[in-house]
Amino acid sequence: MEDFRAQVAKAIRRVQSGVRWKPGKGHRHLAKRIRQGHLPPATTLAEYEAVILAIISHPDAFVYVYRYGPTDYLTLVAPYEGRIWLAMFSLNGIMETAFPPDKPDTYFSADPRYVPVGSTREILS
Repeated sequence: MEDFRAQVAKAIRRVQSGVRWKPGKGHRHLAKRIRQGHLPPATTLAEYEAVILAIISHPDAFVYVYRYGPTDYLTLVAPYEGRIWLAMFSLNGIMETAFPPDKPDTYFSADPRYVPVGSTREILS
């Protein structure tokens, strides 16, 4: 069986090659980000996905595993246009969400479900 770090690297590379959503979820997440003021009203899904790819492709993005019950989600955290954003996806490379947390300095440390893994540079090397 593949070790966990190799699974993480494979999932990151999969998402870096193209954002994939569960059917119908991409537009719902985009609408939520616009509603919450994270993205301008005229943002398209392609533009939202470009933000996601910028976060996931950032060489110094930090990787967390978010443990939700029996399921692990990868969460990459990186700056984008002056704000810290996170992009969360499954180990199968399917997007869950991406948004700028309100208080990034404490967002991850305050929730024990976020387990630090390391930088993408370390993981992908």
